[in-house]
Amino acid sequence: MPGVAAADLEQAFAMSHAALTLATFLGPGVIALAVEPMLFLLADRYPRQHFIRGGVAAMAAGAWIAALAPTPIALALSLSILWIASGTATAIAQATLVDRFAHERGRTLARWSLWSLTGDLAAPALLAALTLVGETWRAGFAIVGAVLVVWLLALIATKEPQPKTDSPVDDKPHAEKSLWVALRDALRDRVLIAWLFGTTLCDLLDEILVVFASIHLRVDLHASALWQSAAVAALVVGGAFGLVACDRLLKFRSERWVLVASALGTAVAYVPWLAAPTPLMSTLLMLAVGACAAPLYPLAAAQAYARQPEASGAVLAAGHLFTPLSLALPVLVGSVADHFGTTAALTLLVAQPLGLVVLVAATRTSLRSL
Repeated sequence: MPGVAAADLEQAFAMSHAALTLATFLGPGVIALAVEPMLFLLADRYPRQHFIRGGVAAMAAGAWIAALAPTPIALALSLSILWIASGTATAIAQATLVDRFAHERGRTLARWSLWSLTGDLAAPALLAALTLVGETWRAGFAIVGAVLVVWLLALIATKEPQPKTDSPVDDKPHAEKSLWVALRDALRDRVLIAWLFGTTLCDLLDEILVVFASIHLRVDLHASALWQSAAVAALVVGGAFGLVACDRLLKFRSERWVLVASALGTAVAYVPWLAAPTPLMSTLLMLAVGACAAPLYPLAAAQAYARQPEASGAVLAAGHLFTPLSLALPVLVGSVADHFGTTAALTLLVAQPLGLVVLVAATRTSLRSL
């Protein structure tokens, strides 16, 4: 919701591009950096359903605070709550699912990403519907909060399945290790760190692309809010097709092969999208960008999880080593947009697919022997 409503948030609070990224990325990210790693480490030894349910409850609270936020500071506070809560709930749920299907991490994460696109598609659809009836992004946050409460009640009512006795992964795989030893072991794995850097690169063509693509359409192509929402929806729809294709390809090809193919396809599709002269062309070309880019994160994340198969919480905690980079990226892109325009800023995002291709080559050679 913050991403697709970026242009409206800028207007509502009279913020610059850089100020917007400060409120939606930097502020919440700094708070998450201090809180989330400990939660992830604790999730390796305590029942994970408590972390997931608590995260959903906090997400609902954060959404309602955002709906009522009178100032940019209040908005940043609400988004901080949403950031930490969604990071905790979704990341721990994802890690738990990967643990249960450790023999096919890539396909599991591709399916996870496919289902998560439902929310990404619902956000622009909701904003477009609210625009048609004369409502604003505040109503959108209020509706999201209500939906999250329903989801929370469903989670509470759902009985947790008992783990299989022969399962290689249990709820407390590293109970004999202290939290700090588990984190230290993860941080010492250089190949894991390399792939965590790769997953951080995947921020570029995710929420950052949504934010600045929306601004690009409004500022450079003079597109309405409906066209902005349509372009984001096209990214999501294209991503859904790409993830389905990824799931099928992984039956016959390795995760690395599919990752390289997706990265190269993304780089090729991105250039004509960036040069599109009209909102219609931009929206149509966004389908190809989404289809090629969507498999990049699940495939990179699968490589990271594979390095610590019995300590997925520690993998998530180690990923915060790159939180400063995650926080710097949107600010950097926002600053470039303020000084040189959104087209120049969006050009920087091609670093994601190119960087992942380099990473595949590096981990196949020098890093593998470390």
